[in-house]
Amino acid sequence: MQKMMQKILSLITLCFFVCFPVYLLAETTENEQQMVFNKEAFIKSAKQKRVLRIGLVDCIAYALKNNSEIKIKDIEPKLKEDDVKIGRADFEPTFSADYMLKDSSAESVSSAYPEVFKNRDIDFNVGVSGKLISGTEYDIDFFNERYGSNLTTYRINPYYTIKPKITITQPLFRDFGMLVNRADITIAQNNKQASVASFKDRVMDVVRKTKIVYYNCIYCLESYFIAESSLARAKALLRINKARYAKGLVSSIDLLEAETATAQREKGLIFAESNLKKAEDDLKLITNLIDDPQVWDAQLELIDKPGFELREVKLTEALENAFSFRPDYQSQKIDLLNRNIKIKVAENTLLPTVDLSGSFGLNGLGKDYQEAVDKVDLDYRDWSVGIKFSLPWGGGERAKYDQRKLEKAQALIAFKRLEQNIILEVRNKVREIDIQYRQVQAATILKEKESKNYKAQKERYAIGQISFHNILDYQERMAEAELDYIKALIDYNIALIELDKAEGLTLVKNDIILEE
Repeated sequence: MQKMMQKILSLITLCFFVCFPVYLLAETTENEQQMVFNKEAFIKSAKQKRVLRIGLVDCIAYALKNNSEIKIKDIEPKLKEDDVKIGRADFEPTFSADYMLKDSSAESVSSAYPEVFKNRDIDFNVGVSGKLISGTEYDIDFFNERYGSNLTTYRINPYYTIKPKITITQPLFRDFGMLVNRADITIAQNNKQASVASFKDRVMDVVRKTKIVYYNCIYCLESYFIAESSLARAKALLRINKARYAKGLVSSIDLLEAETATAQREKGLIFAESNLKKAEDDLKLITNLIDDPQVWDAQLELIDKPGFELREVKLTEALENAFSFRPDYQSQKIDLLNRNIKIKVAENTLLPTVDLSGSFGLNGLGKDYQEAVDKVDLDYRDWSVGIKFSLPWGGGERAKYDQRKLEKAQALIAFKRLEQNIILEVRNKVREIDIQYRQVQAATILKEKESKNYKAQKERYAIGQISFHNILDYQERMAEAELDYIKALIDYNIALIELDKAEGLTLVKNDIILEE
C-alpha cells in the first residue's frame, strides 16, 4: 500500500513539473501579445503626412475611453459591491450534512455481556443554521441514527432514532439590534457610494484637464497664426524698403533694421511652432492618441474654437451646487456616517453579554426507519431554556470606543475644513470669471483700437510721416494686442471650466452620464 501511494505521488509530481512550465509559457505568451509594441506601424505612419480634424467632444471621448487611471477607479465600485455581498453573507443560511459510520469490537470484562462486544453505529444528520438581522441565531437540525450491537439487553436491536430539533439564541444586550448586526453591510454600501463618488471625481478631473489642454493647444495655434501674420507684415515692409533703398530713398540702416525685424519675426515664428508642436503632443498624450500608430504623428486641426458668452454666475447658487454635487464633499459626508456607525458598534461592545437560549425537539424510536418517523410526536419531546451572561473584564473595549470617538472628532475637523475650503475655492472661481470676462472685454477693445491705429499709421508711413522704426513698433503692438485677446479668451473659458469642477457640475455641463 505504501509503495502504491509513493507511485501515485511520483506521478502527480511528474505531471506538475511537466504541465506547470507549459502553463506559464502559454500565459507569458498571451501577456506578451497584449503588451506587444508594433514599432513598424509607427515608423510607417511617420513617413506619411496626415491631418486629424478633431473637436473638443472627440478629445474628451478619447481621454475617457483609454485612460488607465479611470479604468482602475472603475474597478473600485465593483470591489465595494463585493464587500456588500460579503457583509450580507453573514445572514445567509448555511446548510450542513454529515454521515458517519462507526464500527467497533472489544473484549468484554463483564460476564453479563458477550466475550467480544460488537456494535455498529450510523449517523446521518442534516441542518440549517443562520443569523437574523436582529442578532437572533437559529439552528434547525434533523438527527438520524442507526445503532446495532450483539448485546441482548436492548429491547430493540438494531434500533433507529430520529430527532428534529430547533435552537434559538437571542442576544439581549451586546450584539442586539439591526444597527449593530447590519453595520458591516451599511458601511460596505456607504463605501460603495464613496467609491462611485471618487470615480466620478476622477472622471471630472480628466474632463477638466482635457478641456484645458485643448484650449491651451488653441492658444498655441492662434499664437502661431499671429506670429505668421507678423512675419508676413515684416517681409512686406522689407520688400518696400528694398525698393526704396534701390531708389536711394532710405539708408542702409533702415534696410538693415527691416532685415533684422524680419529675422526676429522668423525666430518668433519658429518659437511659436515649437510651442504648438508641444501643445499638440500634450493633447495627444491626454487623449491617448499617442498610442495609436495611425495618428500619433498627425497634424491636429482643431475644429472647436473658444467662444465668448457671458455666463451669469451667482455666488450663492454656486455654493449650493458645490455642496450638493461635489464628489469629494459627498465622500466626506459618507465617511462621517460610517464613523457614527463604528461608534455605535464600539459602544455596544461595552454592554454585557446576556443571551437567551431555548431549544425544542422531538424524538422517534423504532426497529426500522419508518417506524422511527411515525413515532415522532409531542409525546416524546425534549426542550431547554436558559440564559448566558458574560461581562468583559478590562479596558480594551473602552479604549476602542474612545478611539472611535477621537477618530470621529478628527474627521469632523477635516470635514469643516473642507467646507471652508470649498467656500473659498468657489468664491475665488466666481471672482475669476468676472475678472476674466472684463479682461476679454478690455482685450477686445484694445485689439480693435490697435488694428485701426496700425492701419492709420501704415498710411502715414506710406507718405513718409513716420519712420520705419515707428511702423515696426505699431506692428508689434497690434500683434501683442491680438495675442492678448486670444489669451484673455482662453483664460475666460478655462475659468468657466474651473468653476464647473469646483461646483461638481463638470459632467452635467458636458452631457456625460456615467453607467452604474
